Amino acid sequence: MTDVARPWRIFLSHTGDLRVRPTGRSWIDAAEDAVKQSQHAPVDMRYFTADERPTAQVCVEAVRQADLYVGIIGARYGSPVRDDPSRSYTELEFDTATESGKHRLMVFVENDRVEQRQVVFRHKIRESGLTTVDAVDPADLQAKLLQAIMRLMLRLVDTRQVDVARPIPRQLPFGGTGFVDRVESRSVLLSRVREENRRRIVIVGGPPGVGKSSLAVLTARAALARFPDGQLYIDLQGYSAAPAVSTYAALDLFIRSLDDSWHGDRDSDEQLLAQRYRGLLDGRKVLVLLDNAGSAEQVRPLLPPQSCAAIITTRSPLTGLVVHDGATRMTLSPLAPIDATELLAAVTESADDDAARVIARLCGGLPLALRIAAEYSALSGMSLSELATELGRERHKLDTLSGLDGDPATEVRVVFSWSYRNLSGDLQRAFRLTALHPGGEFGSMAAAALLNTSPDRARRTLDALVAFNVLERPGLDRYRFHDLLREYAVERAEAEDAVEVRREALARELDWYLRSIDAADRLFAPSRRHVPLDPPWPELPPVGFGDYDAALRWCDAERVNLAAGVRSALASGLPSVAWRIALAAATYYKIRRHYSDWLAQSENAVEAARMLGDLFAEQWCLTSLGGALLESARPADAWSAFSDSLRINRELGARIGEGMALNNLGETALALGRGAQAIEFGEAALHIWREVGDARSEAIVLHEVLAAARFDRGEYVEAKSLLDDALAVCRDLDPHVEGVVRHDIGRTLVAMSRPAAARSAFETAAAVRRESGDQLGAAETLQTLAELEAQGGHHESAVAALLRALAIYLETGSAQADSVRARLAALGFEEDHGLC
Repeated sequence: MTDVARPWRIFLSHTGDLRVRPTGRSWIDAAEDAVKQSQHAPVDMRYFTADERPTAQVCVEAVRQADLYVGIIGARYGSPVRDDPSRSYTELEFDTATESGKHRLMVFVENDRVEQRQVVFRHKIRESGLTTVDAVDPADLQAKLLQAIMRLMLRLVDTRQVDVARPIPRQLPFGGTGFVDRVESRSVLLSRVREENRRRIVIVGGPPGVGKSSLAVLTARAALARFPDGQLYIDLQGYSAAPAVSTYAALDLFIRSLDDSWHGDRDSDEQLLAQRYRGLLDGRKVLVLLDNAGSAEQVRPLLPPQSCAAIITTRSPLTGLVVHDGATRMTLSPLAPIDATELLAAVTESADDDAARVIARLCGGLPLALRIAAEYSALSGMSLSELATELGRERHKLDTLSGLDGDPATEVRVVFSWSYRNLSGDLQRAFRLTALHPGGEFGSMAAAALLNTSPDRARRTLDALVAFNVLERPGLDRYRFHDLLREYAVERAEAEDAVEVRREALARELDWYLRSIDAADRLFAPSRRHVPLDPPWPELPPVGFGDYDAALRWCDAERVNLAAGVRSALASGLPSVAWRIALAAATYYKIRRHYSDWLAQSENAVEAARMLGDLFAEQWCLTSLGGALLESARPADAWSAFSDSLRINRELGARIGEGMALNNLGETALALGRGAQAIEFGEAALHIWREVGDARSEAIVLHEVLAAARFDRGEYVEAKSLLDDALAVCRDLDPHVEGVVRHDIGRTLVAMSRPAAARSAFETAAAVRRESGDQLGAAETLQTLAELEAQGGHHESAVAALLRALAIYLETGSAQADSVRARLAALGFEEDHGLC
């Protein structure tokens, strides 16, 4: 598909006489003016006169390289092709455009006294089915060609909007095995999520271990056909030892799953995110599974609109959702003896009903405990009668130790204790140590670091724990604990493993996370300074990513674990690891616009650095904190952080750190409306960057601080000079910075009443920003260019720039597309063209 967002090469096919007729302003002059008005580039054969290759070959290649073919067909047939005299060069160009699948626009001029061969060629064009227009004079040609080009642009933009498919999330975890019970419960839940005459929000409640999550997942999978637009899943960790997932984080995750162009918005609070989330779901059929919800407040913003359905698992009543949000509730109880017997028979293939009833009683009728016990029996060859005897002994032992009787939690612990003691020594150790993982799900590489083993062996060990039902596998190479089993595993670790052993295992895993996020950071921002690394632990799993996108996918998957790792490192006496993970993740947070994560982890990093008494680390962490505060629209707090960083750097004599702090204070001064102070700090930073030879930082301070301050004061000539200096420094060094500098040069030229120069600056800025990957920046520049053209009365050029911006916004799924369409309508494009 032709890319509407960038300028096109438009090939003008014509005979040579049309370039000189009519006298004064020729047909081709008018055609070129139309192309330029639409912000594209005209090309015809006169641009290739110095080419020494055969003319026919040059014609063919020129047409193939063009984005659009425009045939201006006059009365003369033109010169025949040297090696193919049966057709002229203009007919060769038309045939090449047709064979290459080019978009073609045909304009007929000089319709009197047409040569006979040209009559045949014209007939061939009309018979091709192409829409043609007749122009009576050059002015008429310019107007009609411009309109045709813009109609084509809009048609391609609208086609792009249709072609950009919205992601279909498939997030349900793997279903459990041996789930043969709960037939009635599954039927009720399935019927409720399939109903279409009411809001479908179903709360599945019950005690821990009763099978709420398994029931929800299996029912959701049975209902897939009713929800073709996807399934969203999140474990809200309402009852986990790990921190509960915030509503904001859950909304952000869901929005990214529904809109892969969404990279966060620092101005969006929880309410705005909830509105965007519901807007993305409106009219779609998506099933949302909210697992382990802690409260109605945590869940309410995550409820989908009526076209969708939601299943919520919880230990809490969530009465507010029933009263105010139309939710229905169903409560799971422990299994009846007959259902427990069926579950045991399914796993063990035993028909010993008496033993099954004893086991069901000893397991409290809880599916979690039943599956663990039965799976061990099946794998070990133990009969149900022998299993009942073993569990009875374990129950007596726990009763003696705890003095508890009849407590459902004790019933589960009977099975946990017995099954744990029957694991091999290696599996017991793995069960204990993997429970030390500070986040939610984890992969085999992280487990290998914890267990101090190879990734392959770690994967085999984890799969064995899954086979014994003491660990879950929700996805490919992703593992997690049921919260009750995790609590038990941590208890066993605290009882059996020395503090040093546990601390060393956690330190190995956190070191692996540090090296992984550092490797990602070096792909995201190779030119920025990176955190220092100590020598790795012996036999630590390998770290590395194939490319930028692979690193980004890893960070997305491990986002929760990175944050949890920083908190765990702080709590475990590993502050040096804590601040380095937090700072290495900062670039990722900026890319994905996880501003709340960036702020929280920067605060943790400052605390860690101060625990260490490490001034070098503290100033760096304060710089990160200031940046997060500035992005969070808290400039006064950012000023305080940057000021502390500046003070420490001057105490240390760290010139680069001092330069960064001065640069940041200059930006913050601008945000606070202190222009003179911004200039003072900016000039001090500029002196340091020139002293140390840091060209990129020199360009940034020239642009972001000094030129911006002069611009705000209306000193446009001085601002333009500073921007020119910044451009000279960063050209071919950093395309992202270059694109923004060129955009601001255009803004400054507008302020200086130099529209022609501004127009050229904006065109170049849009091209640089798009080529550097800054798509939204390119669209921003095109919108600014459109306003310049509209103010100058260049209506068609304004519309063309807006159409190019619209193409980018549709390609990226940006909500800005609606504002561009509104602006097009305001310019009369909808009324004039009827296509918007």
